[in-house]
Amino acid sequence: MAPQALYRRYRPACFGELRGQEAVVRALQNAVQQGRVGHAYLFSGPRGTGKTSAARILAKALNCTDLSSEGEPCGQCQSCLDVANNTSYDLIELDAASNNKVDDIRDLISRVAMGSPGKAKVYVLDEVHMLTPGAENALLKTLEEPPDHVVFVLCTTEPHKVVPTIRSRTQHLGFNLIDGDVLADHARWVIEQAGLEVDEDAIDHAVHRGAGSARDTLSALDQIVAAGGVADRVDAVDAIVDALGGQDYGPAFVAVHEALRSGREPRIIGEALLDLLRNAFLSAMGADLSYLTDAQQESARATAAKIPPAGLTRALEVLGTALVDMRQAPDPRVDLEVALGRLTRRDLDTDINAVLERIERLERQGPPTPAGSASSAPAAPPSAHRTGGPTSGHERARAAIAQIQAKQSEAEARPSESAAAKDPDTADDPASDRVPRPTLGAMRAGKASSASTDSLAEAASPLEPGAGSADPDISLPSREEVVLAWGDTILANLSNKVRVRFQTGRFLANDASCVVFALPNQIHLDRCEEARDEVDEALGQHFGQPVPMRLTIDDDSTAPPPVIRPATTRTTSADPDEAEAIDPDELMDEEAVTQEVISNLMAAFPDSELVTFDPPTATGQQG
Repeated sequence: MAPQALYRRYRPACFGELRGQEAVVRALQNAVQQGRVGHAYLFSGPRGTGKTSAARILAKALNCTDLSSEGEPCGQCQSCLDVANNTSYDLIELDAASNNKVDDIRDLISRVAMGSPGKAKVYVLDEVHMLTPGAENALLKTLEEPPDHVVFVLCTTEPHKVVPTIRSRTQHLGFNLIDGDVLADHARWVIEQAGLEVDEDAIDHAVHRGAGSARDTLSALDQIVAAGGVADRVDAVDAIVDALGGQDYGPAFVAVHEALRSGREPRIIGEALLDLLRNAFLSAMGADLSYLTDAQQESARATAAKIPPAGLTRALEVLGTALVDMRQAPDPRVDLEVALGRLTRRDLDTDINAVLERIERLERQGPPTPAGSASSAPAAPPSAHRTGGPTSGHERARAAIAQIQAKQSEAEARPSESAAAKDPDTADDPASDRVPRPTLGAMRAGKASSASTDSLAEAASPLEPGAGSADPDISLPSREEVVLAWGDTILANLSNKVRVRFQTGRFLANDASCVVFALPNQIHLDRCEEARDEVDEALGQHFGQPVPMRLTIDDDSTAPPPVIRPATTRTTSADPDEAEAIDPDELMDEEAVTQEVISNLMAAFPDSELVTFDPPTATGQQG
C-alpha cells in the first residue's frame, strides 16, 4: 500500500490543530459550546487553508460522545474515529464540481430526511460555486428549512460566484492565507512527527511554494523529501532580477539560456520571476507580507531597492502578457526573451509606461553627464560646490534651468555684438534702435521730417522737457507696474478726450531714463503729444514721483488700418469731449486718412510705385 501524502497524514483532527484561522475556530467552538450551531454555513477562502478540514472537525464535534468544555471533540469515541476513517454515516461529502446537475442535488435532498446513528448529519458540498442554475434552485428550499438534525456546510474558493439567494441562507465564514512563519512552524512540526531530515533552506522553499496554503506547503515538502532536496528551484531568477535593476540585458539572457539548458520550462521561469517581482512591489507599497518567511521578505525588500515602483509595475505587466502569449506560442522561449529584452533595454521601448519609468529614473538619479561637458558647463552655484553637487530633484532642476538661461543669454549676446561690430557709430547709443520710423503716409503728409527730427532729438536728449526729465536718483517703475497701474487706475481717471486718444497704445520695455508708450501710427502719436501733459501728471500722482514718458510708433502693432468713410455732412458738437467719445476716426483729416491708406499699400507691396495722373477733361477727349 502506497504511503499517504503528508497533507493527508497530518490533516487537522481538532480545532486546536487548525493553523492560522483563529477567528473561524473561535466562532465554531463558541457555537458548539453554546449549542447554537447554524443550519447552514458557507466556508470561503483560498485553496488549502482548512475549509473542508474545519467542516469535518465540526461534524466530529456535533456527534462526539465526550465533548470537552472548550467544544473540542475527543478523537477517541467511535463517532470521531469513523469520521477520521471516512466511514461515518453522519458525514456526507459531495464534490459539487462533478456532481453539479439537478438530478445530483435532487438525489441528495431525497436522503436528507433519513435518520443517522449520530446526533447530527453534516452535508459538505465542496466547490459549491460550480453548481448549475437548476441545481442551485433545487437546493434553495431544503437549504433554508432543513430537518433539525441536518447541517449544511458549503465550501468554495470563489464566493462571489455563489448566487445571493444561497449566500443569504448561510452563515459566511472566511478563511485567509496562512502567515509564512506559521507555515514554517507547521512544516517543522510535520518533519519532526514524520522523522524526516530536511534543512531550513528546503523549508523556506516549501513555504514559498505554498504561498499561504498549508496543503500546498506540505505537498512541496513531500516533493522535496522525494527528490532528496530542492530539485526545481530556479536559480536564474536572482540573476534576472539583478539584470533588471542594472538595465543590463546580457546577464539576463545568459541566465535564461542556462536555465533552459538545464531543463527548466520558460513558463516556470516566468512565473517564478513574476512571483518575486510581485512580492517586491507589495513591499515597496508597504503591504503586509507576513505570509512570507523572513528570508523571502528580505529578498522582496532588496528587489524593491533595486527596481523603482514604475519599473516593477512595467515588469509585472510585460511578464504577465508574455505568460499569456506563451500558451499559444510555437516557441515559448521567444516570448520570455522578448519580454526581458523590453525590460532591460527600455531605451528601445516606445511604450508610454517605459517612457514614464525613464522619467522617474531621471528624477531619482538626475540626467547623465555627457563626456566633455564639464568644460563648457557654467559654474555651479556655491551650494553645489559646498555639498559636492546638487543632490535633490529641486537643486538639479535649478541647475538645469541656470544652464539653459546661460545658453540663451550667450545666444542673445552674439547678434548684439555682431551688430555693434558692423556699425560702431551706433553701438554705444542705447536709444539708436528705438528711434520711431515714420510711415509713408506721414512722409507724404509732410510730417516725416519733423517727426524724425523730434524722435532723434528725443533719443539723443531724453532730458528735454517734452520727454520728461530723468533724475538719476529716481528709479523708474517697471513696465509691469506701469501696465497694471495704467489699466487699473490711470486710464480710467483721464478725461474722456485724453482717454480716447491714449487707449489705442501700449507700453513697451522701459528705456534707461523713461517709460516708452507705443502708438499705432504717426497720426495717433501727434494727437497724443497734444494731450500728454495730463498723462504725465496722472503718472506722477500715482507713483508719487515724476515718470518721464516717451511716445513712439509701434512697428509691431496689429491695430487695423483706419476705415475710409464717405464724405458726409457732420454736425460739430459743441463739446469736444463728446465728439472724441463718438468716433476718433471721424475727427481725422481726410487728407491724412488718404495718406495713411497709401502708406499701408506701399508697405504691403514694397516694389510698387505710386503714379499720379490728371483725368482727361471733356474738351480734350477725342472721339
